[in-house]
Amino acid sequence: MNTEILKELGLTKNEITIYLFLLREGDSTTGAIIKTTKIANSRVYESLNSLISKGFATYNLQKNGKHFQATEPKIFLEKQKELKEKIEILVPQLSSLRKTEKDETTMAIYEGYEGFKIAFKKIIDDCPKGATIYITGFPEPAKDLESLRTFLSNMNLRSSAKKHNLKIILEKSAKATLGKDREKEKFTQVKYMPNGYISPTAIDIFEDYVYLFLWEDKPYVFMIKNKLIAETFKNHHNFLWKIAKS
Repeated sequence: MNTEILKELGLTKNEITIYLFLLREGDSTTGAIIKTTKIANSRVYESLNSLISKGFATYNLQKNGKHFQATEPKIFLEKQKELKEKIEILVPQLSSLRKTEKDETTMAIYEGYEGFKIAFKKIIDDCPKGATIYITGFPEPAKDLESLRTFLSNMNLRSSAKKHNLKIILEKSAKATLGKDREKEKFTQVKYMPNGYISPTAIDIFEDYVYLFLWEDKPYVFMIKNKLIAETFKNHHNFLWKIAKS
């Protein structure tokens, strides 16, 4: 069993051990819990009180003291539903606190594979339906090419659902791999520049946003939101588009 998930749901190591023990036993005293789990007395009492306060355990009084039981596992689904409802209320409230100005410049850096994924998803989420994304793609990378191809294909399914128009410029070296994949995608046009002309940095531009992607051992993504900078990158992309070949 992957108990790491239970940690992500807010239980400590001791709480997980005791909760699983109570699930198996159905009913138990603190003495039995201490004897079986080998957890120190004070930690058992502390963890039981925490489980009860979180709603993951209950108890009843019998002649020989308190008997504890684990709450039905479906409580985790209920807890997640409650949390989701609270977050849905909180997010608009938090968003209203952000200072927004029409010509405001904002920047962000995303690190690692998770950051790389988040940045791609933000582009798709933030780009309006039917808008154009101007892309200067990667040359064919020496490392993790298949992982990159799979990831980009999955992301395009999300982008296609919003009918984003993609104008992609790739290096000719990527024509049989990344280019082949992208030419099959809906709402997508692909052109190619000679080998060596495209830099290792991929660039996505839409509206006032510019995203710079570095596909390395530790990927990085740099986001800049600025109207003038975005227009400069779009102009450069349009220049390359005129001389690139299909």
